[in-house]
Amino acid sequence: MARRDTPTGEVAQPLQAPRPRIVQYRKRRYSVRLEPIFWQTLDSLARRRGMRVGKFVGSLAEDFGGKNFASYLRVLCMVEGERALAQANLAPSRNSLLSLLLSAYGPGLLLSGHRTVVAYNAAFQDWLGREFRPNPGDDLTEVMQVRTHRPLNELWLDLVAGKALSVEINVLHVRPGRVLAAPARLVAMPTSADGAFYAMLWISTRRRGGIEAPRRPQPNRPA
Repeated sequence: MARRDTPTGEVAQPLQAPRPRIVQYRKRRYSVRLEPIFWQTLDSLARRRGMRVGKFVGSLAEDFGGKNFASYLRVLCMVEGERALAQANLAPSRNSLLSLLLSAYGPGLLLSGHRTVVAYNAAFQDWLGREFRPNPGDDLTEVMQVRTHRPLNELWLDLVAGKALSVEINVLHVRPGRVLAAPARLVAMPTSADGAFYAMLWISTRRRGGIEAPRRPQPNRPA
């Protein structure tokens, strides 16, 4: 990164050099070192939620269980950029990818072109269980096991290249005392915004292994 010389001849700190910042939440102090652009994004995210940045970062710190909190915040900010791109309108429906996902009845994930999690809906969280929450930026295979008839990387490249519009897969999520297995479909969702690529993962809940979809009661038939 280029350096700037001050009038006194001293070398100034680069504009995007990491800067420490101390935030306080629930009587706990957190010292976080991030580049200014990430602090700007966190300030924006906090304002959208009607929160001060200290409370927002502190609440994230309480829920974070990893080793590198600063790295987690950087990924969170990058995923926010992906979310903004995903708001690009789909012609001719004029519906955004995020609104399509969040309004869907079935469990769904929005994935970036790098196969990382951008967003998921309430039905997907219900399918996983409230005790497990995927992190923004997680690779799909970090959230669940994916079973395919061909290597997943090959199928994904076919979707990105436009050689396939969708592929059938099976997903498996294992946690203590419970195994979730269900068929699913990866659907390519290219947008008109600078050729950006996204994919939706839709999980079927009508077969054995997933959550059973509610059924309409059948009328009693005469013997």
